[in-house]
Amino acid sequence: MPLSRRSFGGKPLLAGIFISLLGAALLYAFADAFLARPRELFFDALIQAVGAPETDRLLVVDVDQRSSQAAPGETWGRAQSAGLIDALTRAAPAAVALDFVFSSNCDPADPANRALADAISRVPTILGFLVGDDAERAPQPVPELAVQRPVAIPDLWFIEGAEASCPLFQNRSAAAAAAFLVGDGDALVRRVAPYAIVGNVPYPALALEAARRAADVATPVLGGTPAWIRLDGRLLRLDDDGNLRFAASDAARIARRTVSAIDVLNGDVPAERIRGKLVLVGSSLPTLGGLRASASMPLEPSVQIHADVATAILSGFIPLRDRRLVPAEAAFALLAGICGALAVTRLRPTYAATVGTGLILATLAGAALVYRESGLLVDAPTIAMVLAAALLVTGILKFADVRRAEQTARQRFGQYLPPSVVSRYLDNPGLERVGGEERQVTALFTDIADFSGLSHRIGPQRLVALLDIYYREVNTLVTEHGGMVNKVVGDAVHALFNAPEDLDQHVDRAVDCALAIRALTEEMRHRPQFAEAGFGRTRIGIETGTVVLGDIGTGSTLDYTAHGEAMNVAARLQEVDKLFGTGICIGPAAAAEAARPLRSLGIHEIRGIAPMEIFTPLEEAPVSGAPAGGPDGPA
Repeated sequence: MPLSRRSFGGKPLLAGIFISLLGAALLYAFADAFLARPRELFFDALIQAVGAPETDRLLVVDVDQRSSQAAPGETWGRAQSAGLIDALTRAAPAAVALDFVFSSNCDPADPANRALADAISRVPTILGFLVGDDAERAPQPVPELAVQRPVAIPDLWFIEGAEASCPLFQNRSAAAAAAFLVGDGDALVRRVAPYAIVGNVPYPALALEAARRAADVATPVLGGTPAWIRLDGRLLRLDDDGNLRFAASDAARIARRTVSAIDVLNGDVPAERIRGKLVLVGSSLPTLGGLRASASMPLEPSVQIHADVATAILSGFIPLRDRRLVPAEAAFALLAGICGALAVTRLRPTYAATVGTGLILATLAGAALVYRESGLLVDAPTIAMVLAAALLVTGILKFADVRRAEQTARQRFGQYLPPSVVSRYLDNPGLERVGGEERQVTALFTDIADFSGLSHRIGPQRLVALLDIYYREVNTLVTEHGGMVNKVVGDAVHALFNAPEDLDQHVDRAVDCALAIRALTEEMRHRPQFAEAGFGRTRIGIETGTVVLGDIGTGSTLDYTAHGEAMNVAARLQEVDKLFGTGICIGPAAAAEAARPLRSLGIHEIRGIAPMEIFTPLEEAPVSGAPAGGPDGPA
């Protein structure tokens, strides 16, 4: 069987494919520019929902409110910091990273400064620095870095100056590192630059340098276009802007890796929790540490953000949004959109909605699976938007197609059934069959004289063309007069009046309809194509009576029809017309209820029924040469 365009959904499917193609093209070309915020919010939710590996090689020491309150004057100072570092040193950590910048009061004679400098010198200590105005004095000491060319240095790594700790402390430390954090456009800190370049001197981020020392990694290697960083045999994955993304920890995870500074000072933290580990020291107090917004909480201590970055480096699980995924995302969006459009055009609405929803959920679930297994961040929201757009446009056009088809059905079936019947079935597709209903109806049957001879003379193709015109115009008259075309059988039209709904003066409406049909068909016989074929006159029979009306049959043979003696009499009366030379014969029951004047044709026996008086409208005259009274024998 040949397949037409309509069999595959026609215009709705083509529109769905076009929208999928357009959406995929826009995703490929502009998604990063125009949909960055919703994509980042999805990535935040995805990272928080799926989580990331933890590491047991890291400990955060928090100078919290308890620690500050235990200090003299309830103020944590450099003497307390020196004591804290000494307490940590006794437990032999791998390295200590300080998220504090001691940039003021640099007097070497100050006992607190000397104590802090001595404490820093006894353990590998990394001092953080911030962005500042001092472009003359670079932070010290500068950690080692090997460069493999060619290399493309991201512009975001360059800063104009730095605010570093006092030289007294820098000279005793193991390395200087960048401790500042830069948020995205919505102020959330999601990623850090792995290096900051001050006066053409590169400094690692605090978390990068701390993790490198904790893992006992040799000199890092920077290279590549775009840039990459290698720690021994492991490559750190940077995004397209040269940043390291991290998974922000929730409160429970932060609590598991954090101890209070006062507990360390009091010896309440077992040495095993510190020995050989990277220790990051900072504060959750606004007066001592930086509080920044992250994907996990509105105010997260900056030391905890550094710990999140160090965890990503130590565990090897670094979330990455790679633009090289975009072509694959665009191709998947196109394929998903086409599948969704096919579902809408080929399936029932509930099934199509289920498939569409399933595709969107599968896209989101697939993105979660890819992230869990590889750390790659797939732009599921934009793919889902393309898919939703294809489903919506296809669905709207499909609905419009269905509405057009429904309107066509109403118009075509309206030629055979009253609008109420058509609406009952089209508006209620689950409606059960209408059982037999007894009601009085007026039946009108038509017949074309010498139809057999006509079919032999002109052949089936010409006959069908003429009948198409004949039925269309006759059926329209029936509907206009309030009747229902019950059947078209061969050359006959079977019509009912007062069915399936009440019709006032249904007998007179049927007689008026018969007169209109007679006038129409006589005019039709003089049209060239009908006259050339010798198209016969139309004979009509009308009778009224009680019939059983409803859906008859089962399955594919279900038929809405009427059964009763009035139907049989009307069928016989249209045969009587040829005997009297009339065009319309009316039975006695119909004549008794008619308001318009009728002329009696006498009592005659109807074949297979009984003798009865037959009438015709006064407007009807017998054909020339036919007897006005008709024959005396049975019709």
